[in-house]
Amino acid sequence: MHTTRSVCIVSTVKPVIRDMPERFTAMRRQVVHPHDIGMTIGRGATELRDELVIAGARMVGPAYARYHSWTKDEADVEIGFELQEPVHLDGVETGLLTAGREAVAIHRGAYNNIPKTFAALEAWVGDHAEVRDAPREVYLSDPDQVAMEDRVTEIVFPIV
Repeated sequence: MHTTRSVCIVSTVKPVIRDMPERFTAMRRQVVHPHDIGMTIGRGATELRDELVIAGARMVGPAYARYHSWTKDEADVEIGFELQEPVHLDGVETGLLTAGREAVAIHRGAYNNIPKTFAALEAWVGDHAEVRDAPREVYLSDPDQVAMEDRVTEIVFPIV
């Protein structure tokens, strides 16, 4: 029997700092139990992407999940896509990712190990910068096409 293990050992990170322009987004925001976050993001991103494609929206990046709050009982998560220009669809909010600096760490591997990379970047930001907006994950790999252990995700903290 062949099994695949995904190992992610992160104690510290040295993030890339980048300056980003303002970007339009199409998104949905919901509050869910943290145990349901993976399923919520997966389903939500697929449904939103399909609606945007049907509407002819021009997406300029992969799906993201932006965390407005997180407790042991609930996570307030925004699931969205960056767009070339705003769209107006029923049930879809338009938004902006504000211009400014971002600290970015790359997570390679299974999504269930992302919290380790997230925590390491959060610690780095706490020591070196000030958070200016909600952090997000950007899913660079399509989970339908990339094996779990090979997936690449950006962890992004907008900073001052």
